[in-house]
Amino acid sequence: MFPARASDPPSVRVLSPAQTARHLRAHFKRHNRGVATLALGTFCAALALWLLLYGVCCWLIVLGLAAIDRSDLGIPRGFGFVFTVAALCAIGYAWIDRRLTPNELPRDDKRPAEVVSDFLLAIPRMMLAVGGTLAAWQRLSDADLEHAATFLHRLAEATRLPMSRVRLEIPDPAAAKRILFALQITQVIDAHRDGQEFWLKLNPLRPAALRLARGSYADA
Repeated sequence: MFPARASDPPSVRVLSPAQTARHLRAHFKRHNRGVATLALGTFCAALALWLLLYGVCCWLIVLGLAAIDRSDLGIPRGFGFVFTVAALCAIGYAWIDRRLTPNELPRDDKRPAEVVSDFLLAIPRMMLAVGGTLAAWQRLSDADLEHAATFLHRLAEATRLPMSRVRLEIPDPAAAKRILFALQITQVIDAHRDGQEFWLKLNPLRPAALRLARGSYADA
């Protein structure tokens, strides 16, 4: 064996689809932990704001009773139940409002009623955001992970693939939809439009474990 010269290119270990599938499983587990942490944090923040709002309402009730010289300055019985029902109604109204107006981009020409509505529905929308965050949870089977790994290797070889070719790589349409959504939402692949076709390519900022060729950015 002759010693390697300084001019010889370094050897690069290319990952196999099976290894890539294992890295994908770990990648999705990290993603799911982040989703769970964000959802839990949002829920705790919304719950704290509900409790704060409840305390403010109780204070206003006591202040109002004191202003009219009422001798019984305690919180009326059943106020907690009324507050809970009102909170549930507000969450339901926020859900209906979101369904009727899916475009949540901010507008500069809001009417006063819309500004008041945004203020009143801030906490209910935080509660709804918990469900939206959990919708990003990824549940891929072992077969899906194998298809995803094989697709990533095919994408690395071709540099980019048209969206219409996905059905050739992943015949099951439901599996193809799950895999593409999971890979895009976790920033493993990117989609861009070129002419009349959408193209898929590897995201150059994806985790280092999914670069397929360790120590090399040639597959980016």
